[in-house]
Amino acid sequence: MSGRMLAEVEVFGPRSCQVQPHADDEWSVSEVSRSATSGGPDRVVEEFTLKGGDGPPSVRQRDGSNVEHVFAYDQRHVFQLSRAAGQGCVCERIEAAGCVVQEFSADTESIVVTFLVDDMPTLREIVADLKSEGETVKLRRLLEDTSSEADRPVVLDRAKLTSRQREVLGQAHEMGYFEHPREATAGDVADALDISTSTFTEHLAAAQRKLLDDLLETR
Repeated sequence: MSGRMLAEVEVFGPRSCQVQPHADDEWSVSEVSRSATSGGPDRVVEEFTLKGGDGPPSVRQRDGSNVEHVFAYDQRHVFQLSRAAGQGCVCERIEAAGCVVQEFSADTESIVVTFLVDDMPTLREIVADLKSEGETVKLRRLLEDTSSEADRPVVLDRAKLTSRQREVLGQAHEMGYFEHPREATAGDVADALDISTSTFTEHLAAAQRKLLDDLLETR
């Protein structure tokens, strides 16, 4: 068995990402790829796809980068962004830990990255590294390689949650709060539950912490 895990991590308001700011209320980022440029190791080119709105979308030039529209298909628009390398963006930091980002998406609030990681200590180091830079990080999903019969699924104890926490999680899931891009905001879910947004986020954070503690301690 390889022992690897597939991790899906959400980073809110990433500080150094130059792709996420191009998402808006109509357009979300669905794909990103990156390569070196002929200009040398100090520059990289990123291609990202915007989808979801009525086109064409508009993008903003940012300091030290150049953005060009290069392709369009099925209401999707591909842009090419040239920028300086080594800016400490989320993807570069994950890759510095020896992992390869497999999937990337972004909306106005956050980015979601999916990558294979060798073990839990490496994943904890990645999350700690991102948090050290002031990033707000949430582990959305963690899947183990279960190719061996010796593997056992992790059992999450729902009894650890209060009835209110289960209600908040259930309502958020039903309304698409955990989808990316989100189908409902924190305010939408709070209104449906007839509570304040701050109360919703407190219950949600407490529930997620209990479940993640159970998950990570099991490992």
